[in-house]
Amino acid sequence: MRDTDDISFACVHSPVVVDFHCNAKGGEPIEPRELGEWGEPRSRMIGRSREREGGRRDVAAGAAFARGGAIAAPYSAFAEVYDFLIGDPAFPALQKVFRESVRRYGLTFRSLADVGCGTGGFLAQFCHVPIGLIGVDRSASVLAIARRRLVGCPALLLRQDIRALSLPRHVDLVTCRNQTINYLTVPRDLARVFRAVARNLRRGGTFIFDFISRAAEMSRRARIRETIRLPGHEVSFAATMEPARDLSVVRIRINSGHDPRDGVVEVHRQRWFDASMIAGLLEASGFRVLDVRPVDGPDSAWRHVVARRV
Repeated sequence: MRDTDDISFACVHSPVVVDFHCNAKGGEPIEPRELGEWGEPRSRMIGRSREREGGRRDVAAGAAFARGGAIAAPYSAFAEVYDFLIGDPAFPALQKVFRESVRRYGLTFRSLADVGCGTGGFLAQFCHVPIGLIGVDRSASVLAIARRRLVGCPALLLRQDIRALSLPRHVDLVTCRNQTINYLTVPRDLARVFRAVARNLRRGGTFIFDFISRAAEMSRRARIRETIRLPGHEVSFAATMEPARDLSVVRIRINSGHDPRDGVVEVHRQRWFDASMIAGLLEASGFRVLDVRPVDGPDSAWRHVVARRV
């Protein structure tokens, strides 16, 4: 069976971009700004094709998608367009819930570590505040962008795997934003991260993060495709949603030239977690859960978590 809905370049929501980084998030996608840093209206950039297939077709389609592009690590080439496509549209919702939690729980902090800091957008909000700032990411490409963004900002940037997080000093607050947690596709890695965060937080410190939880409406296996054309870049997404495994696999091909063979392909895997599993692992790692609530609406599967190290 195959269902296809082709919408040529019109002003539409970008479902694969949303599904890629907010995969099973309920409700409406975050509407991106109409004008981006390239100065092109998004309505001229975004086209989409939704397909649902199964079996051998998926394998063949995946192989065809990857042809003509070298395989690269996640957030290598994609780092160049990440903020425009993913980071910037999600930023307002994440800032809103963060500020609400700071007020609600009376959080004060003199040091902050943003784990999975990406291109440094969140850290940049604190450059003129007298607190210690640390950014951690596994991707050298996004850290290079963060260094350029944070020139003159007293932030220490570290390249580390968050499962083995090791900060030079204990901090008051650790954040982990924009579904970084969902890249941990096995529970033991999730537990390793929570224990590592606890080791690097001072006692009484706070851990704030977000994740995509398992969504009841995601009951069918689906493949979604989309191509976004930007000046100097063409970015193609091929997403496979596998509810039976609570897993999404998104292949992203980034081409910055005219020849498709010059492009690279990144494979991004994310897992959706039960909120009860998240809470249980936090408590086993030495945290008391203060809050788990939707980021952007009561029915959203995108959850914001506040936990305190005990």
